[in-house]
Amino acid sequence: MIVVIGLVGETTAATAATTKAAATPDIQVIVNNSTVYVGVTAYVEQGTTMIPIKALQYIPGNSTIWNNITQTVTVSQDGNVITLVIGQKTATINDRTVQLPVAPELREGRAMVPLRFIAEAAQAKVFWNSTGRTVYVAKTPDTLLRQLSGTDLATARAAAVNIPRINRLKTFTPSDNSNNGIYRYYFPQGQSYPFFEQRGDVVYYYEMQENHSELVWTAKLNLNQQSRDNLFFLPYAIEQEDGVMPNILTNVAFYDTLTANGVVRYGYIENPILSSGAQGGTEATFPNIPGEQQVK
Repeated sequence: MIVVIGLVGETTAATAATTKAAATPDIQVIVNNSTVYVGVTAYVEQGTTMIPIKALQYIPGNSTIWNNITQTVTVSQDGNVITLVIGQKTATINDRTVQLPVAPELREGRAMVPLRFIAEAAQAKVFWNSTGRTVYVAKTPDTLLRQLSGTDLATARAAAVNIPRINRLKTFTPSDNSNNGIYRYYFPQGQSYPFFEQRGDVVYYYEMQENHSELVWTAKLNLNQQSRDNLFFLPYAIEQEDGVMPNILTNVAFYDTLTANGVVRYGYIENPILSSGAQGGTEATFPNIPGEQQVK
């Protein structure tokens, strides 16, 4: 009788643990807007996110070598050489020895290394979204920064939407019936930043911060309920939101990118009336809108 009770208790505890584990989603790692898929799931060890060394190749400029005999990871980045050894809590950056928060280890036959240490040694920024269990790594290529600060507004806008993004807010999923195939972008007239991206009934607002784009506000819209109480170019009721809604007073340039056929529709939205836009195929993500002058 005692044994039965013990078994039931153990089974219940095991079931609860399994249920809890199943309910916890895997950690996602997004490097420069690309989700990293390398066959082994990232995990947290003593507060440190551990990733397989293959994921390091997503960080621009990184070159990684694994020596199976010495169990050493060597990372080359911008003239610096970083060396880590499985099981050791010290690493070297060139000829300097540094302490690691957690020692690299082998898991499922893969060498796992502390993400933040490697990323920051490579001059990349690391951000953690606890709600979405997502790690963002951002290192903007110099080419995008040059395009962003250039004199061609269309090129600057195309660069802006490709700058690495990070998100500390909640994530809203567009409804299946809200025309997800169309991405709409809004820019204050004459500017490449800030910008809004709308996919179906979800809108995202990004600002430039420390050479990366940060999601400052996001909202789930009710496309069946008109409202002009919010942003004039988004005339819908807000069902859910997170972050701080901006106050946009200027006219807004818009682009509808139709991913199925490569057509871009563009024009202006003048508070509160939509101006006549233009439509046509183009190789550029964002064509220059006739008559629009860049604001510096």
